Amino acid sequence: MKPLLSRGARTGAAVLASAAICATMLSACSSSGGDADGEVTLRYFWWGSDARHAYTQEILEEFEELHPDINVEPEFTSWDDYWNKLSTSAAAQDLPDVIQVVDPLMYPYIESGQLLDLTTVADAAHLDRYSESTLSLSTVDDGVYAVPGGVSGFSVAIAPEAFAEAGVDVPDESTWDWDDYIETAAAISEANPDMAGSDIPMFSQVATVWLRQHGENWWAPDGSDLGFTPETLAGYWDWVIRLRDSGGTPSVETMVEAHGAGSSAAQSLLALHKVAMNPALATNQLGELEETSGGAAQLMIYPGESDAKVTGSFVKPGLFYAASAATEHPEEAAMLLDFLNSTEAIELQKFDRGVPVDPEVVEAVSGDLTETELAVADYNARVTALGPEPLPIPNANAGGAMDDLYDRINIDVLFDRLTPEEAAQQFYDGLKAEL
Repeated sequence: MKPLLSRGARTGAAVLASAAICATMLSACSSSGGDADGEVTLRYFWWGSDARHAYTQEILEEFEELHPDINVEPEFTSWDDYWNKLSTSAAAQDLPDVIQVVDPLMYPYIESGQLLDLTTVADAAHLDRYSESTLSLSTVDDGVYAVPGGVSGFSVAIAPEAFAEAGVDVPDESTWDWDDYIETAAAISEANPDMAGSDIPMFSQVATVWLRQHGENWWAPDGSDLGFTPETLAGYWDWVIRLRDSGGTPSVETMVEAHGAGSSAAQSLLALHKVAMNPALATNQLGELEETSGGAAQLMIYPGESDAKVTGSFVKPGLFYAASAATEHPEEAAMLLDFLNSTEAIELQKFDRGVPVDPEVVEAVSGDLTETELAVADYNARVTALGPEPLPIPNANAGGAMDDLYDRINIDVLFDRLTPEEAAQQFYDGLKAEL
């Protein structure tokens, strides 16, 4: 799974353009058909690591064994290529039958009528196994357009061994604040010249937590307008600058280079033993992080929760499974969507796509979970115990443009081309113009 509020929206303009093209020709769109012998062929397209590609194909083989009359053609790529290829397929009227999607990038596809309303195949998709809250982000105008592939969240991930080597105590997650984070990062860097204390956050996830702790969100509850003030966002960017100037982070140039290399845990500076803290790790990436780094990592709740107006941390579906509205086989596509969340599938993929949303499935696989998977489940439980409010649905128009805009302005802040106040106002005005 890709980080929960993805940077892939840099392809949002292409998505919107292709959505408009295909929406006008939807009746002509066709993604697959039946074979000559009467068998059904479905195409399933996803992104992920090599490990995900391998186990997903095993899952598809099990599905085909249960349904000998259905063939599934696997298509997969990296996160960075996925959305370009998906938008190209949509523009060519060739959207795969089943796809992975995330918010906010799925909303242009929903708005343009390219995703199947699963309430029309509710029995095959077994929508009754999902709670209303887990379907809230994929429910639009009473239609359900995707099912969650698992629940995940973001956390501060730390390398306890690096703390021990630096002689710095691990903070108490129940009491630490944002100043404590800066002080901890600086202390590690001072004690160990070969390691920085923390990444500089390059994505919007940490800002999401900051806004929520101040009683705001990126979006209004119904997604029709913005839900934050420039003043609050400027306060966040001021904290980022203080972190940068504390001596507790790598250089901005190093961070921009790492940012451009991709968003996988294996490519992170924490996995490469160059920092001791990563402030925006998707929890489902913990296994990949530990495997790459060769050491244990710890998930910590964000600083500032003890003094916050409301809980900033959150758990949510990290990715969704959806079907093309143009599929010639909606029932079979829905059956595949259902199987991707089955016990048989989770036994193979474990928590790579997030903690399963069906408690019966979690219970069925609990005896086979590793310490890492149990740690992810425990983190989700700790956040849930704080009682976080649901995330609002992103605006269908502006949501796809948000990450590109944030990415550009955040880098301008880090290089002092914009003050936090200028950046926050520019981001607010730019996002407002996309509504």
